[in-house]
Amino acid sequence: ALSTALFNDGAACGQCYKIACDRKLADPMFCKPGVTVTITATNLCPPNYALPSDNGGWCNPPRPHFDMAQPAWEKIGVYKGGIIPVMYQR
Repeated sequence: ALSTALFNDGAACGQCYKIACDRKLADPMFCKPGVTVTITATNLCPPNYALPSDNGGWCNPPRPHFDMAQPAWEKIGVYKGGIIPVMYQR
């Protein structure tokens, strides 16, 4: 699922994104180096305005955010790392 900033009122549905953990911004122990995963946008990650964007409101605008299935996410990150910064390309 994509955050509001990426979802673009549904126009991004079906688009593919190549995603990698951003080792410059993340704790390197939680990134898998040199690995990418390609995902297809299928849904909206709804905003939660009751929470701040840096502490639970991950899908709040204007924040770009990918809410990924665990198997896809674990190709680029270590589970214990939680939410990690990523680089992405459409």
